[in-house]
Amino acid sequence: MEIIRSNSTKIVDVDFNSIKFGEIFTDHMFECNFVNGDWETPVIRPYKSIEMDPSSHVFHYGQAIFEGMKGYKDKQDQLWLFRPEDNFDRINASANRLAMPSVPKEVFLEGLNALLKLDNEWIKKGLGNSLYIRPFIIATEGAIAASPADEYKFIII
Repeated sequence: MEIIRSNSTKIVDVDFNSIKFGEIFTDHMFECNFVNGDWETPVIRPYKSIEMDPSSHVFHYGQAIFEGMKGYKDKQDQLWLFRPEDNFDRINASANRLAMPSVPKEVFLEGLNALLKLDNEWIKKGLGNSLYIRPFIIATEGAIAASPADEYKFIII
């Protein structure tokens, strides 16, 4: 896995007492592309927009799936996730139903853990505090063709 660290952090500008759900994002994201029938080397990079062809299957045929989970910290500042393996199982069950490639377990879990280790400071301990984590897969092949795509992105934000 390649890790490209952000040169700066946005965390200093975040008021953790008044965050609206789904509007603030950590400094990094995990990304792995499926090309030529295989998952490429995953990368964790600074959070950024993704560029896609306007004819990508996700826009025209709806090949997209997502999961969601939360990370919590206990009083000793240890990170806990609620059933990440269940999220892994569900995302692959959905991928199977939508004729999308399944994500290997090590890509999902190692990518998730590496991303959370890198952005650990974004998870604040205390009652009611958590970090929402969104793994998703989208069809990125550019083609107007009513068939499963040949290219995908697996991303965790």
